[in-house]
Amino acid sequence: AMAWNGVAAGEGSIICCCMDARRQQVYNALFEIRDGRPVRLVPDRALSVEELAPELEKYEKRVFLVGDGASLCYNYLNEAGISVQIAPEPLRLQSAWGVARAAMQIEPVSGIDLEPNYLRLSQAERERQEKLAKEQKTTT
Repeated sequence: AMAWNGVAAGEGSIICCCMDARRQQVYNALFEIRDGRPVRLVPDRALSVEELAPELEKYEKRVFLVGDGASLCYNYLNEAGISVQIAPEPLRLQSAWGVARAAMQIEPVSGIDLEPNYLRLSQAERERQEKLAKEQKTTT
């Protein structure tokens, strides 16, 4: 849904959706604007800005950053010498308009059929797994 805000960047632009995932990571997806709509280039993922940088460097097109992690990415990528543009404030964050535009592109489903798409375990679950792994090492 956030990628629809990138339509303002123009045809052929790469839209880099960046939601702050904390710990110097972003939830990210890349899209290209084709025929006035975003076309997905990669699946949703969680990765560090350092991992994102070389991927964006490969594109020889305008890269437009949207999302609440856009500023974090912009600062890092700009310092790394990668040419990116941050979306203006009114286009930066997800909006009901973007959600509605995205919904128009898919077959409707009932609310009961909707499922969350978790890209990584919660911090509490990660810490629990680390604790269990340490306990197993000390008992074996």
